Amino acid sequence: MSMRYLLAFLLTALPAAADLTIVSPGFTPSQVDPEGALIEPWGKVRLCLHEPAGAKPPVQRYTESAVPEVDTVTRAGDITLSQSAYRAPIFPSGVDLIIAGLQNHGKEAAQAGLTLEVPENMLVGRRLGTVDGRAVLALPKEVEPIRKERAWGCTGGVTPLPGWASPSVPCDPAFKNIRAGMGGVPIVYAFAVPKGEKRTLALGFCESYHPKAGIRPLLVEVEGAEAQEIDPVAKWGQHVPGCVLFNGADADGDGKITASVRPGPKAQDVNPILNAVWVFPAGFGVDEAALIQGGLNAQAERFVDVGGEGDQLLYEPGSLRYSLTVEPNKKVVLLFLVAGPDTQAVPNPETMSWTAESLCQAALDVAKGWE
Repeated sequence: MSMRYLLAFLLTALPAAADLTIVSPGFTPSQVDPEGALIEPWGKVRLCLHEPAGAKPPVQRYTESAVPEVDTVTRAGDITLSQSAYRAPIFPSGVDLIIAGLQNHGKEAAQAGLTLEVPENMLVGRRLGTVDGRAVLALPKEVEPIRKERAWGCTGGVTPLPGWASPSVPCDPAFKNIRAGMGGVPIVYAFAVPKGEKRTLALGFCESYHPKAGIRPLLVEVEGAEAQEIDPVAKWGQHVPGCVLFNGADADGDGKITASVRPGPKAQDVNPILNAVWVFPAGFGVDEAALIQGGLNAQAERFVDVGGEGDQLLYEPGSLRYSLTVEPNKKVVLLFLVAGPDTQAVPNPETMSWTAESLCQAALDVAKGWE
């Protein structure tokens, strides 16, 4: 099976008229429509060129070999978008892939525009798209999509768990809810501020799963401030809410202050947690006892009940757009992972070691083993 783009053949092939099937041995198949969109039980994902009016109709080739593959090609001007869709055996049940190649056939560098169409109910963070809380789409880590950002929010990839914690003392209801970075994914929030300005941030925690210290230490970072490593059980006790304070700043001048929670270097449980965030004016004198009780919520510029009601992603919903510069006679390759009918969740591209080449080889190896 060839995972490259058989351009000369594809551009002379007839347009496909029906959905085509991709599958891995022993699992439920997925469908690819005539425009190259992957059709899954949770919705449809389609990658296309920005310039539909100037683009020629997509043409497809279906390879029904050991690893069924659908290749789709669209051309607009000097730019060709080639897509290969097939199933790769990422443990435990595989994922569907779209390997997209942008080729410039001109003599000068060209700007290529892509649109990734996603379901209306999908929430897309920095690298992961979720439907009903399940990660079903992984975006390429080499490029950033162009999209609107809210004034504050989570960059995504982490799981909201309302009611997860059981505080043993009176406190703000936010300490009952968390986001969790399953598999070690960092929990990251961004807050818009005037460029270069400072703020005082407080991050709240309540560990209700582990009874002993040393299991889930956390590395807490706020832009413009020194990082702090904390162990909520050692610092406050199981089921006891607490907070850590930072004098943060927009250190890079991008108009945002970011706050993140990652697993500590010696963590046995690598799933970080976070219950609440407060953003106050710079130099605000925080009474920690009053903060934990919820008495300072009204004085905060931002108060986030993390994982609870009113929490939100940083990014506005909707389709994603990409703009890439492609040099003459060069190709830019992008990898999208899509959850198939049997996939529990797609891996996070920020932490996975898979590449387009290694996924292709793994698919071939599994197919040979099955035969």
